[in-house]
Amino acid sequence: MPALNTIPIDKLVRLVGTAKGPAIIDVRTDEDFAADARLIPGAVRRPWAEVANWAADYRGKGVVVACREGHKLSQGAAAWLRQAGADAEALDGGIHAWIQAGHPLVPESALPPRDAQGRTVWVTRARPKLTASPALG
Repeated sequence: MPALNTIPIDKLVRLVGTAKGPAIIDVRTDEDFAADARLIPGAVRRPWAEVANWAADYRGKGVVVACREGHKLSQGAAAWLRQAGADAEALDGGIHAWIQAGHPLVPESALPPRDAQGRTVWVTRARPKLTASPALG
């Protein structure tokens, strides 16, 4: 059974990529991230030690915080986020449990660079082909 203020992996995996999905924040240490530089789809990295500086950005939003094992770093960051007005939970078992469950991860190297506000720009190289519907009749 998950601890208080955590979200089980099977629940998060159903929310990833949906309109009602939470923001996902990876707060692993640089050392832990260097050992496996992959992210849960849709996740952004934020420094756990600076949570007091960025917590207000998530006020009024649903947030899931993930660290390596789902203990100290994610629990602490989620507590700061809740204090700042976010609906924040820690990922039960952390990234390690996500990997063990066989869920997808995105290599950081496959993502476009972020600007100063943390945004990315996705560019498609081809226009979608639009065709007219055949006349009914």
